[in-house]
Amino acid sequence: MRSTSSNIEKIVLLSNNVYLLFSIACRFHYPSADNHTEVIVLQDGYSAYGITVDSINDYLYWSNSSDKTIVRSNIEGTEITIILDFSRNGSVGILEVDSEKGLFKIENGKGEYVEQPKNSSDGETRDTKNQRIYFLGYESLGSTTYDGNDLKINIDRIDFFTVYFENSIAISDDYIYLSEYTNVFQVNKYNNITVPTLWISNTSSIMDIKVYQNTGSRYCKQYSVIKNAEKRSKDYIIDLTIDQAISDGYLDAGWFRIFSANGDKMLTSPPGKMHCGTIYPIWLNGTLPAYDDGNVSREACVQTENEICEESIAIEIRNCEGYYIYFLQETPPNSSFCFGSGPVICPVSTSSETGFYPGCSSSYPTTLVTVAVQAELFEGSSLPIPGYDPTPSLLPVFRCKFDEESNGTYIYDIYWYINGFGIKSYTNIPIKDMNTTVLKHTDWIDSYKMNMEVKCAIRMRYLAYSVPCPMQYSANFKAGIFPEKYDYTVIEGESIMILFKSTVPVGCIASHKSLLAHCDQSFYVFQPGKNSNVGSCSNNIAIKDIVFKAQFCGIKFGVTDWQDEKKLEVFGFSDGLYNSGDRSTYIRLSTSAVSAFSEMWQNIQIPDIKVKVLDRDASMTNRICQSVNDPHITTFDGKYYHFMDIGEFVIYRNDKGPYWVHALLTNCGYGWQGSACHCAIAVRSRSSLFVIRTCKSISRTKKELLTTPVTKLISCDDNDLLIDFNQGRNEYKVTLPIGTEIKMSISRWSGFIGTVTIKPSIYDINEAKGLCGVPSVTKDPADDYTHRYNGPVSSDQEFAKSWRITSARTNEQLFVDEPDFINDDLILNLPNNPASINNSTTFCTCEDQAGSTESLDDFNTVQCNLTESTEFCSSSQQSENQINSYSTTCTISKRKRRSLYHSSVVRRSTADTDDSDDVTESQPLVFDEDINSSDVISQTFRNGWTAETAYQTCQEALTTAIPSDVYSDVVEVDVENFIQSCVSDIEVTGDKSFLTDTINAMATNIMTEISRNESLFIVNTTDGSQTILEQITSKLCINNCSNNGICVSGQCECSNEYIGDDCSKDISTPPVNISLPAKGLCTTTTRSCKKTNIYGDFLSMEVWYKIRYFKVVDNSKLYSSNWEINKAQYRNMFMVTVDLGVSRKTRSVAGPKMAEGYEITLSNDGTNFGEEVSILIYDERCVSCNSSMTCVSLEVCESSKDTAENDEDSTTTIIAVASSCGVICVIVFVLALLFYLKHKHTGEKSKVGVYSGCQHENGKNMDNGMLSNRTEQFRENTISDLDVHFEEGKEASMSNFENQLPPQNHFQNN
Repeated sequence: MRSTSSNIEKIVLLSNNVYLLFSIACRFHYPSADNHTEVIVLQDGYSAYGITVDSINDYLYWSNSSDKTIVRSNIEGTEITIILDFSRNGSVGILEVDSEKGLFKIENGKGEYVEQPKNSSDGETRDTKNQRIYFLGYESLGSTTYDGNDLKINIDRIDFFTVYFENSIAISDDYIYLSEYTNVFQVNKYNNITVPTLWISNTSSIMDIKVYQNTGSRYCKQYSVIKNAEKRSKDYIIDLTIDQAISDGYLDAGWFRIFSANGDKMLTSPPGKMHCGTIYPIWLNGTLPAYDDGNVSREACVQTENEICEESIAIEIRNCEGYYIYFLQETPPNSSFCFGSGPVICPVSTSSETGFYPGCSSSYPTTLVTVAVQAELFEGSSLPIPGYDPTPSLLPVFRCKFDEESNGTYIYDIYWYINGFGIKSYTNIPIKDMNTTVLKHTDWIDSYKMNMEVKCAIRMRYLAYSVPCPMQYSANFKAGIFPEKYDYTVIEGESIMILFKSTVPVGCIASHKSLLAHCDQSFYVFQPGKNSNVGSCSNNIAIKDIVFKAQFCGIKFGVTDWQDEKKLEVFGFSDGLYNSGDRSTYIRLSTSAVSAFSEMWQNIQIPDIKVKVLDRDASMTNRICQSVNDPHITTFDGKYYHFMDIGEFVIYRNDKGPYWVHALLTNCGYGWQGSACHCAIAVRSRSSLFVIRTCKSISRTKKELLTTPVTKLISCDDNDLLIDFNQGRNEYKVTLPIGTEIKMSISRWSGFIGTVTIKPSIYDINEAKGLCGVPSVTKDPADDYTHRYNGPVSSDQEFAKSWRITSARTNEQLFVDEPDFINDDLILNLPNNPASINNSTTFCTCEDQAGSTESLDDFNTVQCNLTESTEFCSSSQQSENQINSYSTTCTISKRKRRSLYHSSVVRRSTADTDDSDDVTESQPLVFDEDINSSDVISQTFRNGWTAETAYQTCQEALTTAIPSDVYSDVVEVDVENFIQSCVSDIEVTGDKSFLTDTINAMATNIMTEISRNESLFIVNTTDGSQTILEQITSKLCINNCSNNGICVSGQCECSNEYIGDDCSKDISTPPVNISLPAKGLCTTTTRSCKKTNIYGDFLSMEVWYKIRYFKVVDNSKLYSSNWEINKAQYRNMFMVTVDLGVSRKTRSVAGPKMAEGYEITLSNDGTNFGEEVSILIYDERCVSCNSSMTCVSLEVCESSKDTAENDEDSTTTIIAVASSCGVICVIVFVLALLFYLKHKHTGEKSKVGVYSGCQHENGKNMDNGMLSNRTEQFRENTISDLDVHFEEGKEASMSNFENQLPPQNHFQNN
């Protein structure tokens, strides 16, 4: 069969007819010469999706995707009936009945049969006839009986294949077959196996599969029908006074199929006279045949009052695999064949106590009433509550409601059902006692869970124990919490609202009006079986799917508002990756604890809600802003321009945080007039600030660099930013809470920040601005030159200059000691400030389920600590080079700012005594007067360079260093821009000084972009040895590591004999240009002098030092120890730290000791050491020394004087301190007692204290020692602090009273 139609969705086969499903159902004869198609079902307004045929009972089934139902009709397309409403569980897709044999598939428009695996028992696969319909929902597999009852979810979540529109399903004896595009999976029908067998794998498209039924005989389709044969049951005894005996004496010989609610199997034992609706029943004296037996001949016996087989009749039987057909003939008078077993329901208009024969009567009330299930609050016993009058407790129950029209004369029966099963019944109840018939949770709590279907039925009687009328049923009442739907789709960075409705009220300990508002039930949200994605934390953003904008993980229904719709706002989590496919997760609601009055909500079973997350991060593909060297800037949307001005400029600004990135530009030096290089970058993230600076001053004509870069971090909220320091690449990476990433690479040769790279996030679209331009939705560069005030302009220089931070903009300056925003935002932005908490947006991850014993306050604190809909990776996921912070403070003192020209030595102030030695020489930033000059300096090539030779050199160098075939398939790189940058740099410098930095900038561009492509983490190279990402990054190292090492993730791992960024230096070469802070002088009054930093050019992260101790006596060095070799601590490429705690072997020397010190020399291999430097240690109160190791004793030694005075006062001090401590202890004890008495009933701990410092949550200072400069302040609680706290306390509110109430289980037990 070959179809010319492209929109055939599903097929089924029945006998010689093939049924096709478009948006309508059609059929044509198979095989057929003309393929004439007949429309048999057409339903306007519905979208049919799956179709199948019950070839046993001649029914056609299909699923409607519009209303999520399964529909049945007869084989001719009439008698259309909805048999299953699946809307509360999700959607229904393809379906199949469990009644066919042999596999049929359509592949590329051509149909064929596929041989199935042989059954080990009888040589072929035969269906076990479970009489069920199997269907594939949205990633779930379910089944139901032919009439839509007994719904089962066989596989709750199918995660082994992708759900396409072309998925299909087929059923055999023991297996379910599922197809997806090119594969067919085999799943055991009776076991919930999550990883099935891949049965068929093709390269072409499989559009549908069907199990082909080979009935084996035309007789199975050629028969007469005996309908309504229930009275032929062996359990039906005829009463000749009211009924007429069945007789088959007039039966024409032929094949018959029996239709009866009691089955179609002929009786194989004598039932007894007057059974089977006749006087003389006929039974089968033998066994029923198996399918393989074909037609069999059997003897049927007529049972009389004399013999169980007084007369025999020859019959034939065939098993048609699912039903039987019988060749029957006429019988003796008053006799008939017996089929099936079971009671016979009363005829229409009659009834009985059981609803079956015998006792059927028409004497009962015939009134028809409307019956409905109603959930309501039922008054229970009153419980004592201090301070309140006793009022009844409230319990949720179900009531069977109906209209009573007999004026109270009828007697009623009430029957309760849950999920179709009888639960409880009340019979012969007068109307006045109807309150006793409610359904309470104690009637079902041990067997069922909420989110169930409750139904009731009533019967009416004239008198107690008289004949009741037939059952009158209510509709199914869905009892529980129900979302609007079970399938949602959200886009990364955007949100959806999931609406929940409760159909059942919440109970309460009392019905007092003041207490009702405090009775509620929380339903906690979590994500079961959360996906584990690849590329974990590659860009410092956690791998998640969704987060919730909420104050806690869940929703809450109260006694007074349980009928209100509750909303749960769900955000698609932007993971910063270009996902290889849409992500999905599931939301599940649970109750961690319930009160005795809401016990019915315990272990509520709400079907999981699926949320698909559509990738939006991919819209940022190839969107990178870079400012390179002298700076050449490429905007987010691809505009390229040069900007060589001096001062502080806004590179990036997003007011959402706010988030700012500012750069300081100064002259590059070397006599290069008109040049400008980055010498400092500041990143503001909300109320936190990170600064890295390499320069002393800002000038148009000269450069003044610091000996080593200095950094500053002001933050008390780890969620403000995340900082990584990659030692191998000399690169800092700052990640903002919105996922925006800023990279800063320090140039080894120049000491400047060579490249600034900013990778925007989706939250920057149409929000970010500055020198990087405005990232638009579709990478439209038209508005990239957006002037600070005038909007888009055509001049790149006019645009760029508008983003200068002038001296008048003090509120925006970031390179001053105390930026204004730090003080302005201090109070509002402290993490524990109540005003900040109340005014800020809170997001919850809600990945874990709340436990029944853990503190929910603690649980919500952990789960709901985000202020953006993104989240950093945890520290355990970071690389070993991560730096949480360098210097952390919550505030800066209000001292007067120092002069910009004031020079100082910056030291840490921490609990670690050795931190006083972590010294770097720093100077406040100086701005030369020439920065305001507007002179335009023209550039021209020199030193033999021309535009042509520069271009040729740059092009060759860049394309050789990073060939296009390395990256062209996965990332777009405008190589021409980098070539032009290189040419421009040669024009300014007259040499290739910047060339290596330009190559590094291009490599950074590529690495930044490919690290966002999730598929590169997954797909391996052809030989399978590495991922595509690993392959690309292994080719991005400078000079290919000079063939002296290997390239891993874009940085060289040198072999043992080589060091350097490109492994080009011999390891035997020692570090050069080494020097010490403060010219090698260390005064014991300001430092512990136990270690020292050493500046230099360090090409390896493994540096050795050789050290020996000396004393200065009469201005001569006297050595008292031998050289010792130890390993230095690598800090950055410009600084290491060495420990001075070596053995001091004192020897007898002439004259007093004036000072002491160490000679130090450094090595890269531990063998070959370089030049020596000396550190001199002395007490500046007694001795004055200089860097030439010359010391002079002072006339008065302040150190000795202070010591004598301290000794004299020590006894007095000890007594005074002891007395003071005694008084303070008494005061503290009294205050503590008062505090306890006042707050002993509160359920929460009160924190009292004033903090002006910040520590990590584990109590340790946040610093890993990579860089210096730290300031931290912490003030302990004082007595006055406690007084202020009590004085400002307010009267107890209702919420305080609520905390004092005993838990509700207390009332249950008492």
